[in-house]
Amino acid sequence: MDKINKGGRPKKEPSSTRSLRLPIRIWNKAYKVSKDFRSVNEYFLSLVETDLIKKKELKQSERRT
Repeated sequence: MDKINKGGRPKKEPSSTRSLRLPIRIWNKAYKVSKDFRSVNEYFLSLVETDLIKKKELKQSERRT
């Protein structure tokens, strides 16, 4: 079983907590289109992974989502 972190969720892989400043108009648009994902964070993660795969920095098999 995966280790449980303090938030009570299983820890799948190490992560880095960072903040991202976005204009409200961009955040609202991202929030609307992220409804198919669990969270806005999952949506941004999928965007970054897709871009890294296109640039051949990440393999499709390494994709988390």
